Amino acid sequence: MKEKNSRNYQILLNILMIVYTLYIFLAIFKEKTLLTDDLASAYGLEAISGSYLSFVRSYLDSQTMGARPVSGIITATVCFLARNNESVYFLGLLFFPLSLLVIYWVARKIISKELASLMTLLYSVSLIGTSIQFSTMMLNSNLATIFFALSIYFVYIRKNIAASSVFFIASVLSYEIFLPLVLLNLFLVKENKKRLLFAVFTLGAIFIFRKVIQPAVFVHYYQRDEVGKVLEVKRVLFVIVLSLKMFFYDFFAGIYKGVIHLRKINVLGIIMSLAIPFTVYKIFYKYDFKSQSQALKKLSIFSLAAVILGMSIFLFSSYIPTLFGFENRNLGAIRLFYTLFMISGVIWVSLKLKLQHKTISIFLSVITFFLVITNISVKDSWIYAAKFNNELFSKLNTALKENNIEKGEICLDYGVFEELKSNPNFTLREPIFYKRWESPQLCKMNGIDPLKIQVDNPIDKKDCNIRFVYKNGKMILTK
Repeated sequence: MKEKNSRNYQILLNILMIVYTLYIFLAIFKEKTLLTDDLASAYGLEAISGSYLSFVRSYLDSQTMGARPVSGIITATVCFLARNNESVYFLGLLFFPLSLLVIYWVARKIISKELASLMTLLYSVSLIGTSIQFSTMMLNSNLATIFFALSIYFVYIRKNIAASSVFFIASVLSYEIFLPLVLLNLFLVKENKKRLLFAVFTLGAIFIFRKVIQPAVFVHYYQRDEVGKVLEVKRVLFVIVLSLKMFFYDFFAGIYKGVIHLRKINVLGIIMSLAIPFTVYKIFYKYDFKSQSQALKKLSIFSLAAVILGMSIFLFSSYIPTLFGFENRNLGAIRLFYTLFMISGVIWVSLKLKLQHKTISIFLSVITFFLVITNISVKDSWIYAAKFNNELFSKLNTALKENNIEKGEICLDYGVFEELKSNPNFTLREPIFYKRWESPQLCKMNGIDPLKIQVDNPIDKKDCNIRFVYKNGKMILTK
């Protein structure tokens, strides 16, 4: 009877995950939440013409997509389908729940179904790399996660290094975040000869594409890797400090903001934030943790090593590790393995401390509660950021008409950095208008002709002839 009840609660948790994921997706879709790079992508939809193949070819021949042909083809397909209906563009968000299905399926082959459900749940509501959940453009990260998980499945479960290698290559050619984690695959290959074959085929194929095929096929190719940066001691130390700050301060500061946001969460959000942790508690309060103590210890060490390897990408690029804004988009690999480390580490340490099963279950349910409410807070912040942008450009439109300005380059100053730090409606400094490529779509959405008016920020562009300052709800022309 006890096993049956546990199984029923485990099924209920999976159902709640599906409902919760749909709840988040529908909220973003209903509000038509487009921020940062998605604004630029949406603006280009109406200009798509010609055949599907010609568009894909031109789409891949760009600085952002040339090195990522796998995800580039998928993103181009979504854009092509959305050329006559902007709402179709949001279908790209469904790659996040698709990644959840794959993560659960692979995890279920390695750990118990209960722990697989918990891992998938906590991954879905993680504070790390939130952009991959709310931005259509970041379907590339979700594709990379899907292919990497399948690569692990084939190397660890099926012992098929050829299939594992192909999926790993597909992951890196979707998004580069898992490239350093090739060492995990090599560790899981037991025979030295097969390990060598995997390394030569996988790394060789990636190298040949990035250094030979890509420059030969695409005119506008761009190499993101900057190997020389690993020799810059000051930058390496800077990355280490930011990494420690991210895990030991920013992470908990984000949870604190999520707790404060509780008073603004709607009824459905409250129900989900209580029902999901309660179900987690019911699954694990009589779960046999002790029988998996050794496995959990190995998973803790394995996942910690994966987190460290995943962080190494910042040593070979100009990106920095951060939980904030759209800049957190490179943390997909960290999100996956930090979730695994958090689960296995908490349980294993609890067992070492000889805590009761109910106590461990309470810990897991409390962690779940905090992450769920913070994830809802981030969702609301993304929606707020979109509304903030629209209000900003709507007020600009009114000011342009009042001052009889019909064309020109406009600098719009509203103290973006101070706004992100001081506005309590932001959880992790969600992205608001900053770059010029965001403005055409925002102009179009708010009655401004983007062909006549170009809007920039005064930080990047110092020589604007017309400058507006937005403060306290008022748009003021300063020159």
